[in-house]
Amino acid sequence: MKILFLAAALLAGGVHAAPAESWAVTTLDAGLAAYDHGDFARARARFERLADHGSAIGETMLGTLYARGQGVAVDPASAVSYWYRAANRGYAPAQLALARARASGRGIALNSGDAWVWAELAMRHGDSNVHREAAALAARLEPGLDAATRNALQQQLDGWRPWPDSGL
Repeated sequence: MKILFLAAALLAGGVHAAPAESWAVTTLDAGLAAYDHGDFARARARFERLADHGSAIGETMLGTLYARGQGVAVDPASAVSYWYRAANRGYAPAQLALARARASGRGIALNSGDAWVWAELAMRHGDSNVHREAAALAARLEPGLDAATRNALQQQLDGWRPWPDSGL
């Protein structure tokens, strides 16, 4: 995922700037600016603060830092754990990242069915870029799923509900 696409996808997820949440907007802006300038230690500190308050954006960016080894050692399992939290909050970029991890077995056991579910959820919740990438991944995975498995996964997909999101 390209940096510009990621930043656009993160901002498209929406951060509501209510007065009580202005610290979150400021923290996100500072984190993204630090990330763009390659100051990954500062970016990580900002994203950790957001994640500690239940921010799907903060969790997603922490996952990205761990996946890429930016300011931290490469740790695919930690990346997946952050993406999992954000994906369960309904954040499409994290759902796509988790789908990719499940499809490749990087940081988590390979599971094509679970990867398909996360790709489908990313298609439902994402902007046009996330939708396009998730659709391509789901299309690659679907032929490997038999009809009974697809039906069970569709039921899982239809029953999925997001965790509460802090709105940050």
